[in-house]
Amino acid sequence: MTRRLRSRGFTLLEVMITLFLITILTGLVIPYLGPGKLDGLRASANRFRQVLIWLRDQGASGLAEYRLRLEPAQGWYHVEVLDQENFVPVADPLLKPGLLHPADGQLRWQPDQADLSDPSEVTVGFTRFGPERAIQVQFTTRDGKEGFTVSYRPEWSQPRLEAGLLSWK
Repeated sequence: MTRRLRSRGFTLLEVMITLFLITILTGLVIPYLGPGKLDGLRASANRFRQVLIWLRDQGASGLAEYRLRLEPAQGWYHVEVLDQENFVPVADPLLKPGLLHPADGQLRWQPDQADLSDPSEVTVGFTRFGPERAIQVQFTTRDGKEGFTVSYRPEWSQPRLEAGLLSWK
């Protein structure tokens, strides 16, 4: 009686199942190895800071009257210019309304101690000397525990971007 010896290799089915499982596990792990959750917030805060610098430069030129309009509850801001008698959004594609994607976090206006205005809609004009009043906006995670703060006072030469959720002192 001859016995046939079974080969000790893997079957095609075993190899395919192993590759399938490795592919599934890789697909689950790779998204967590990408950019951190704060990278999007930092980019949004930096973009906002650049908009403030642009507004400072336009205000310094004195060629037109500009203002920044924020609606923190909706998570957006945009730049407006005085067109004869009314303020209208600036048409420059680089200044399209800045929207903080809801998955990335939220925008919070931090009023100065002397500021008694309604924080649901904030308007700040820019003159030759910078913003008409202090600006402080927080870009926070959804839970409000982490983020970045962009601050700009009329006496400062430029806006500041800082890690953390700062408030006026």
